[in-house]
Amino acid sequence: MHQCFYKSLGIKSLLIVFFLPLQNFAQDITGAWAGFLLVNDIKVPYELVISGEKKNLSGYSMLTFTFDGVENVGVKTIEIKLKRGSIALEDGELIYDNYSTPSRRVKLFGTLAWVGRDSNMTLAGTLATRSMDMRALNENNFKGTIKLQRKAPARSQLMLKLDEMGLANELSFMKPAVKKEVIAPPFKERATATPAVKERATATPPVEKETAVKSPVKEKVRKVQKDSGGDSLGEIGIKSSTEVVKRETEVVRTVLFRSDSLVISLYDNGEIDGDTVSLVLNGNIILSKQGLTDKAIRKTIAASEIGDSSKLVLYAENLGRIPPNSGLLILQDGNERYQIRFSGDLQKNAAVILRRRR
Repeated sequence: MHQCFYKSLGIKSLLIVFFLPLQNFAQDITGAWAGFLLVNDIKVPYELVISGEKKNLSGYSMLTFTFDGVENVGVKTIEIKLKRGSIALEDGELIYDNYSTPSRRVKLFGTLAWVGRDSNMTLAGTLATRSMDMRALNENNFKGTIKLQRKAPARSQLMLKLDEMGLANELSFMKPAVKKEVIAPPFKERATATPAVKERATATPPVEKETAVKSPVKEKVRKVQKDSGGDSLGEIGIKSSTEVVKRETEVVRTVLFRSDSLVISLYDNGEIDGDTVSLVLNGNIILSKQGLTDKAIRKTIAASEIGDSSKLVLYAENLGRIPPNSGLLILQDGNERYQIRFSGDLQKNAAVILRRRR
């Protein structure tokens, strides 16, 4: 397998790439990549999205495979680091899947080299997987190779999925360029207008000064209200529990749904240590003081209860034996499934925004 890999890249190219000093790595690797993983002579479609700057890169990966005739898709966060001319990959959290069987805790590690430039660049290298399940450390451990090529974001299946999840606009290469505001003309206009102001009534300058101060203040207030009001991005006015609203609430995920109902499943996220949570939807407690274990606590929510947009708050009733209070929330939207790991304490809630997909 490794012989095929080295032959495809060319030993000469690999030596040049791996011995390049890091400071010469001027290529921009952010964007969408698509290709495959090759494990035991089996090709598995694999996509990667890289975002950020050289010293602070991150992204998402998507693995697609067929099991019993059904296409299974999993999307994970991924950590990316540059190490002396190579690119190190490490799997993170599984944030979406439609697996037909329960997912297994397996982490992928990869080391990639780059060949070519710009749109012709290829990322290729080796991979290894490791089981994170303490009960099956020797299972699901494989080695293989990765080969990826640049792909237009509009043609990337991973980008389409990230767009559905409301994550695409957060990517560095999708953000519009920030235009620098030119402040010279306003100062020139003020300078030419000064003599005229002085010649007029003395009451004029205070009026202009007061107006200039009030305008941005009003805009700022409107912005705060937009962030913390009807769009469910800040605190919510929960009347059924005064303790919930007293805590800071952090939105950890936004989920777009299309089904007539959502099935919620709650688990402990790791060692079972007595974590207890309550679920609050639009100010109504829908699950009260539920102890988290390795067995699912399920609740079905009708789309009519959610409306176009709602906030689902996970309220920590205690810290368990091992703080903080943490768990795994699975949202089943028809055939779509979203896995969300959350944590909270006695000062902060975790929350998920639920929005109807149009």
